[in-house]
Amino acid sequence: MTTESLAILIVQDRRAKLCRFDVQLRGETRWTADKDELADRVARSMPQIVAVAGHSAAASELAEELRRRGLAHSVFLITAASDEEPAEPGQVRVVLPEGADGVEPEALLLRLFNAVLSAQARAPLSALTGLPGSPVLRQEVEQRLETHDPFVFLYLDLDNFKAYNDVYGFGRGDIAIRILGRQVVAGTKSLGGPRDVCVHIGGDDFAIITQAESYRAIAQYVISEFDQRAPALYSPEDRARGYIECPSRRGEPTRYPIMTLSIGGVNTTLRTVTGYLHLTEVAAEVKGYAKDLPGSQFVADRRRD
Repeated sequence: MTTESLAILIVQDRRAKLCRFDVQLRGETRWTADKDELADRVARSMPQIVAVAGHSAAASELAEELRRRGLAHSVFLITAASDEEPAEPGQVRVVLPEGADGVEPEALLLRLFNAVLSAQARAPLSALTGLPGSPVLRQEVEQRLETHDPFVFLYLDLDNFKAYNDVYGFGRGDIAIRILGRQVVAGTKSLGGPRDVCVHIGGDDFAIITQAESYRAIAQYVISEFDQRAPALYSPEDRARGYIECPSRRGEPTRYPIMTLSIGGVNTTLRTVTGYLHLTEVAAEVKGYAKDLPGSQFVADRRRD
């Protein structure tokens, strides 16, 4: 029997703990002061809530960083009325604000659930994939360029997606986008680093910012996984033919092969990137070259200063 659960990351000055509770408020928590361990746990279980105790500047900054990178759905700054008391094994102690002794823990948890739903409705996350959008991408790129923090930018785009949408409808198109989004996240989590960022720019366009030396492995992983799943998005007849037929932009009957994936990569350690617009122009150019090649392709910009 599956139990609805809630993941909460609680951040304090020099430590954090990731908690997952079911609706009966049973749970298990463990504190950690190791940043690498924290990043790994957050990547494996994206928390719905980040609770920051004590309004510490450092804790607030970390919580905001998690939200901005899409590693936490919502961020709540919570000030405890008193110091946290240790919970007994298998239980969670809820510290209520002063004067709220009559509030039941179940009612408090229900309020948290409602607050999460409300915050998610306002959050700059894609409703289709749950990933942050282009505003987060621009902020992340500009911040790293300003601090001279090197990174590799991967720009992903589906080939023949518009034709697929025209033939099968946007509902099936959304399924293809969600599949690609899951592979983008899976590849980055398994092969990337804790500071990597996945972004759903819009439509069938995605981006990955990574510092991993294995950025080529990330690109090839996403391509391989999508290529395995793409044929199943088509009818048996279209899959057997290997293409669909629909009018082109000029109204001419045209054959479009099974969807593939094109990825363009830009490494800021090889060439100077002057700003966000410059980066997107170079990435679009490299990705366009990949789209001119048959099948799914990853092309890295090898030009140097």
